[in-house]
Amino acid sequence: MKQKRYRAYGWWVVGLSLLLALLGVGWNMYVKYTTPVTKYTVEAGDFELQIPKLDVTSTTISLAWHPVDDDRLAGYDIYVNQEKVKKIRPNTKGGTMIPRVELNGLDPDTVYVVQVKAVDEAGSTVSDSSKVPVKTLPREPRLEATAYGAVGDGVTDNTVALQKAIRDTPAGGILHLSKGVYRTGTLFLHSYMTLELDKDAVLMAVNDSAAFVKPNYVVTGGTPYLGLLQLEGDDQGPIESVVIRGGTIDGYGWKEDLLQEESGAETDAVAQVALDTTGLLSKSEVQAAMHRGASYEKGNSTRSSLVVIHHGKDISLKHTVLRNAPAHMVEATQVDQLSIQDVRMEGMHSGDGLHWDGVGLLMHNLVMERMQQGIVVLAGHPVGSSVTEQWNAYNLQIRHSQVGIIFSNTGNTWIQHVYLQGLTIEDVLLAMRVRETTTIGGGIRDIVVREAQLRDMVQQIDIGNKRNSPVEWIRSSVTFQKQQKTEES
Repeated sequence: MKQKRYRAYGWWVVGLSLLLALLGVGWNMYVKYTTPVTKYTVEAGDFELQIPKLDVTSTTISLAWHPVDDDRLAGYDIYVNQEKVKKIRPNTKGGTMIPRVELNGLDPDTVYVVQVKAVDEAGSTVSDSSKVPVKTLPREPRLEATAYGAVGDGVTDNTVALQKAIRDTPAGGILHLSKGVYRTGTLFLHSYMTLELDKDAVLMAVNDSAAFVKPNYVVTGGTPYLGLLQLEGDDQGPIESVVIRGGTIDGYGWKEDLLQEESGAETDAVAQVALDTTGLLSKSEVQAAMHRGASYEKGNSTRSSLVVIHHGKDISLKHTVLRNAPAHMVEATQVDQLSIQDVRMEGMHSGDGLHWDGVGLLMHNLVMERMQQGIVVLAGHPVGSSVTEQWNAYNLQIRHSQVGIIFSNTGNTWIQHVYLQGLTIEDVLLAMRVRETTTIGGGIRDIVVREAQLRDMVQQIDIGNKRNSPVEWIRSSVTFQKQQKTEES
């Protein structure tokens, strides 16, 4: 009897030990994932550093800050753990300096204290930023698209394989495409993922309009096509924390450039004869719309875009080339925080570069070539954000296009707080168009343009006739510095 009793006690001890061990593991996990990133605290400075949410990875940290407004400013020095690791200086005296830097080659799951110092010509400190502790992420899970059967031969339709790989990419994970040309229909990305393409990797649309048709387009009406990459929020909330980086995304829209010969900047339609002779996916989409009963004009106005973001938050496009879209390169509506960094958009004079309404658009080194319209900033069109604001752009270049930038609001909506530094608009019919509806509680205001280079254009700015006092808008809201005036032809 005693042996049985001792054996029972032994099992109770073993069970209790296992329970305590499990509780200990649970407590350690709780502490690990709920304890603040570091015991350090932010040390205040003369200006604040911003650490973009999407730009902290296992090996990189990106920093951003507002330009220091001081006549003595000659550059910025970047410090990590009190050691100077980088510096920013203008290429030419008085040139643009982008107040942003990326720190590379860092260790995963490690705390770094970062600071930026504004310096004068002699290297003496003019002002200090705050000191901010930042922890890199643990090493991210990484999936290879080829492991799911994706083939980069430029022929195979990889839609099913790539969509399965996307579904299996865990939160915080990376889906990687190696060198090759991967043909695909619409791909639906999800929150908390990164789509990464090698430098020589191309994601290219298939030549089939059916691969991009919305499942419920008959019910919803409007544009029937999805994007090549579709980022869509729902009733549960926005799609968030998505990164698209590297490689090339090709819409396979046209065989050749559709340069419009018309001298007016209002022309935005593609003639049917041009579509028939030069269209690829664009032709397929328009013909499919006409088979459904649409007119050519209606079908032509509903061509698909490369990247579509609707109801999104914290979205990033970086180090990538977007080219040859059937219509627009990027459509971003109701987006909170969109970052576009080191991106090149190459059109065919057949669509626009970016349609945007939302809050928080940050651009660095964006180049647009051969657009109908480079950037269209909207509010309330037709059902969008009531306030579109906080657009900061550095080294934005729009070339060989019909229109550079358009601002357009409707109803009681605002477009406001825009800062463009180092803006280049070259070889366009019209640099900037403003279509403002000035009702009670709505309008366009607080737009500043610095260090602008405007060359080879027919017209610089078109205010239209909706503004009560267009002279006031120009003088109070837009400042052109170092502007190069073009000679009349």
